Amino acid sequence: MANRFKVDCRKYPSDKGCTVVISGALDEVVELGWLHAKMHHAHKEEEEKELKDWIRNNAEAAND
Repeated sequence: MANRFKVDCRKYPSDKGCTVVISGALDEVVELGWLHAKMHHAHKEEEEKELKDWIRNNAEAAND
């Protein structure tokens, strides 16, 4: 079974007060985290690499 990771929007400042938690394999969390940031938090295409790197470096182990 693959290790699971998560990113929890509640831990980061947001104008929307986002409550989304994304969990799964690290590559899935990075990709879905980026898509969520772009679609719901208005991040720009040119931020993709930087934001994906940030997500990869800040994802936490999921305890489930």
